[in-house]
Amino acid sequence: MELSCERISFVHLTKIIRKEAISTEYLVIFFSILSLVCVGAFSVSFVATSVYIQKAYGLSSEQQPSVAGAILIYNNQKYQMSPFVFSDGRDLHKIQYPSADVNPVTTVQEGGIIKIEFSKEPVSANAFIVDYEADVPSVHPLKKLSKNTFELSGVQGIWNLEVHAIFSTNSGVSSIPSDKQGSSIDNEYASYDLGIDMMPRTTAADSIHSLDQNICANNEVGIANVSTNVEQQHLGSSDSNKVFTNYNNNNNNNNITLTSIKGENPWVIVDLGQQQSVCSLNLALNSGDKIVNHFIIQTSTDGLHFSDPVSYDNTAMISGGETYDLSSDFPVTARYAKVTFQGNTEGTVYTLQQTKILGNN
Repeated sequence: MELSCERISFVHLTKIIRKEAISTEYLVIFFSILSLVCVGAFSVSFVATSVYIQKAYGLSSEQQPSVAGAILIYNNQKYQMSPFVFSDGRDLHKIQYPSADVNPVTTVQEGGIIKIEFSKEPVSANAFIVDYEADVPSVHPLKKLSKNTFELSGVQGIWNLEVHAIFSTNSGVSSIPSDKQGSSIDNEYASYDLGIDMMPRTTAADSIHSLDQNICANNEVGIANVSTNVEQQHLGSSDSNKVFTNYNNNNNNNNITLTSIKGENPWVIVDLGQQQSVCSLNLALNSGDKIVNHFIIQTSTDGLHFSDPVSYDNTAMISGGETYDLSSDFPVTARYAKVTFQGNTEGTVYTLQQTKILGNN
């Protein structure tokens, strides 16, 4: 039997110079990793990837880490994903940057099902469609059907598909709840990237349903009130009650800044004053290009009953803000949006430099 094999470059050789992130003194050359994908009886084998440390962020260790492999399975075909960010619990490593000019490796269909296989079992995994070409990177969560299985959704077109996973460094992986993002810095974190071309749904009914979804004017929505359970450290401030700096000082009340949030799973609830059609949160987390923060987002119409939590991580691509869609099907009708932090790659202290709500008002 004749088998057809195609050689694909899964890592785009990319050089990104950002004034806030990488100086010319620290430019790092990332090497492409070529993987052989065979259609038919062959399958893709896992290969641990050795990488160079991103010295632009002051990482002290010179050891090159070995990253677990990740493979996307769609329509019984397997595609090896390229590792992007890796944290070993001490240092954050940038293995390669996903390219904004995406070269799709495969064509998928909205509503289709993907499964992710890892070379070692993760504590948790989540999948996203990410747009790096926009002025503000946007992150769209895929609907999670089981631990490593997801439903494709989002706007049709060519995108980065990312998988974010947490791995336990302890032997007793089963002792950690599988639905909880790891907050311990002893855990390892890795993100993986694959270029895809998302095609629309096939039936007329599905197409009409798809047109009703994911349409957003991206207008800033006014914020009426904010509540939180967090402990605050107000560095350089004698006013211990000054919790929401920009919220108190911004006349338009559309932006919130919180400094040095601490505590066990601290949360922040934003009240819009009335029910509105809302699409996403725009969050700028301190040192977002150096620290990966784990958090969940929920919405509510009454402030008492909240939607099922949707897990997110910032991509660590840039230091500025990123936009996180509220669900796999947006917009949603809500008055309240709740963000709950669940640890990051440096511990359990967080700073929100910006919080905005975007919707169809």
